Amino acid sequence: MKLLSTVDQIKKGGRIVYNDARPGHSGALATVLGVDPKGMTVQFEDRADTTYIAFGERRWMDFIEVAD
Repeated sequence: MKLLSTVDQIKKGGRIVYNDARPGHSGALATVLGVDPKGMTVQFEDRADTTYIAFGERRWMDFIEVAD
């Protein structure tokens, strides 16, 4: 059985959590608004603007998990 990577689990309408342990960056929840082959557009609960995160951006992707 192949385990799905985080990227494989990200779907439009899904939820992610960003946690790099810095103050204000711990447990930040976001809703995935769109996914394309190179990245995703998300809306963090505590921000007014959307954020585009490229799947190759390790400074983001190393700290993102799919929320339950």
